[in-house]
Amino acid sequence: MEKLVLDDEELSILARYSVRVDQTIVVEPLKRLTEDTVNRILEKNSTVKKVGIQASDLSSPLTFEGPYMFKRVNGILIFNRTAS
Repeated sequence: MEKLVLDDEELSILARYSVRVDQTIVVEPLKRLTEDTVNRILEKNSTVKKVGIQASDLSSPLTFEGPYMFKRVNGILIFNRTAS
């Protein structure tokens, strides 16, 4: 993937991603994100209403309606879907 969209904020990020059956989104950055970047994302977007993924192998962006809680575990970004 090349871009991650959290609500209306677009982040350029080279990463692998997967979407689990329960709609959990896992993003594994190919280049380590700095602590400042992660903290900025967490402060602004600890809960997001919509997650979008743009990748060159997709004909159109993927969009997942939330709300999603966001956390970082060992450098991997995890978006868990929460109850509305």
